[in-house]
Amino acid sequence: MPDHNRMTVEELIEELEGCDPGAEVRIAQQPAWPFEYALDPAQAVVAVDLDDGQPVVYLVEGQQLGYLPGQAADQLGWGYQ
Repeated sequence: MPDHNRMTVEELIEELEGCDPGAEVRIAQQPAWPFEYALDPAQAVVAVDLDDGQPVVYLVEGQQLGYLPGQAADQLGWGYQ
C-alpha cells in the first residue's frame, strides 16, 4: 500500500516528466509563511542507505531565494495569510 506522505524516486521522475527540462528546480517550504530555496549547486542530491537498509535520496537545500511567489503558493493551496 502506498504511503501518501512519502514519495519514491520513480514517482518524482513521473511528476517531473511533464516539466520543461530546462526549468530551474527550487524547494517550497513553510506553508504558513512560504519561502523558496535553491538546491545546493555543490551537492544537490545525497543518496544513502539508512540503518534499516532503506535507501533514501535527499534533495539538499541551498540558498534561500525569497518568498514563494503567490502563483506557486496558490497552486499548492498554501495562499498567503
